[in-house]
Amino acid sequence: MKKTVEEKAEIAKQKIDSKLQKQRQKEEKSAAKKEASANKKTAKKEAQQQKKAAKQQINSEKKDLKKQQKEAKKEAVQLKKQQKQEAKNKIKELKAKAKQGKVTEPKTEAPKEKKKEKKPAKPAKKGKKGKKGEEENASSGNGKKKLFIGLLALVFAGGGVVGFLHFRGGDKEENTDPYIEAYVLDDDFVTSIPKFLEQSETRALPEITVEETPENKQVIYDYTELKGAAKEVKDYITFLTTEKEFVPMFDFNLDAPAGYISVGTASVEEGKTLKLDIDYTDTDYKVVVSKTIEELPKPKKEDDGTDGSRDGALNYLTGVPAETLGLSKPVGEYKAIYDPGQSTVGDRTCYGISLYELGRAGTNEFVGKFFVATNQSSVFRYDSAEDTYIEVVSKASKKKEEAKPETTETELAEGAEEKEKAENTKEEKEEDEKEKDTKEETKDKETKEEEETEDKEAKEEDKKKEHQKGQKPEREETEDKKTKAKAERP
Repeated sequence: MKKTVEEKAEIAKQKIDSKLQKQRQKEEKSAAKKEASANKKTAKKEAQQQKKAAKQQINSEKKDLKKQQKEAKKEAVQLKKQQKQEAKNKIKELKAKAKQGKVTEPKTEAPKEKKKEKKPAKPAKKGKKGKKGEEENASSGNGKKKLFIGLLALVFAGGGVVGFLHFRGGDKEENTDPYIEAYVLDDDFVTSIPKFLEQSETRALPEITVEETPENKQVIYDYTELKGAAKEVKDYITFLTTEKEFVPMFDFNLDAPAGYISVGTASVEEGKTLKLDIDYTDTDYKVVVSKTIEELPKPKKEDDGTDGSRDGALNYLTGVPAETLGLSKPVGEYKAIYDPGQSTVGDRTCYGISLYELGRAGTNEFVGKFFVATNQSSVFRYDSAEDTYIEVVSKASKKKEEAKPETTETELAEGAEEKEKAENTKEEKEEDEKEKDTKEETKDKETKEEEETEDKEAKEEDKKKEHQKGQKPEREETEDKKTKAKAERP
């Protein structure tokens, strides 16, 4: 059925409307995209501004903290100077009092001794005055004893003050402090870093904090704003390990510009170890002095090549597959942050490493936390939901797996020989088959070439025959033409 004009017009209108709708939809989509891009740009700008503001706040807070620290240090220096001056004044007063006692008391006794020398000139009254002289001598002897006892008391008092000032930093000759001269914990002590560097008189006092629990006690010395701190730590640790019978608690790299070091020695208290943990960079370091039940490590017979530093622990963790750790990506693709110091998981000393992933808004999203043993014997994954430590990697299982093939070395050697023989036979068979194939191919080629040459010769002969057949009628026509021309001539 043919469509009428009206129907055609309606169809055309419908097509036009659909096109217009599509155009409107496209325009709306483009407008929405533009709005979304503009919103993204504004959001980025706002985020950048917020970051800048946060950075500025952090910088200002850091500056304020630095100012406060400087002021606190200045106040500490002033207090120390005042204490030193007060101690000096007390010592001067004690010395002056001691000198006055020595000068004034002999003056009262000197004239009596002169009188004693004059009295023997009168012989008549010798008996009575002799008794008086003896009494005077006895009284003078008693006075001397009292004076000597008083001087001894003053000396002991002065010695006590000097000893007190020795530990509080009072005199120039003994300008020392127990926190600078030695690291002391109960009955144990060890030479401090400033004393080892011969800077106990010039080096500023560190920030000292004491952390005490029923089980453990530790003292933390925090040294800041230093130059070449890593070298100081290196020299100090070599001094302890070579001259003071300290032993490394784990393997560490002294040449690293920053890191964590732990050394220990037998404590005065039986069954305990005096331990020094140093967390250092090139500008500061913390010295943690503690006593633990942890035993000193036994001397190694052979170097197993494990790096017992924090970086070594991270390198070992990166070598573990992501599937065993329960991660979606390898460890190297995450951001790793170390925990300060060390922690114990079970009976192992470990480094804590937290992994973060960079989020969309530029923030770090927590992925997981792992603890790697200092000797790299095991790796634990911390389950925050159940507050448990799951051992993910253990070197004991690996050693068992590695020990199995050692018992079957002969079997492996025999199997390898059999494999080599089988491979040799296979190669020989393959070479024979290849030679056969090449021979057959050459034969086929030769037969094909012969057939092709025969075909070519046959075709050439056919062409010659056809050519000869085509030339005969042409000769007959030329002879007929010649005969007609002779007959036409008069």
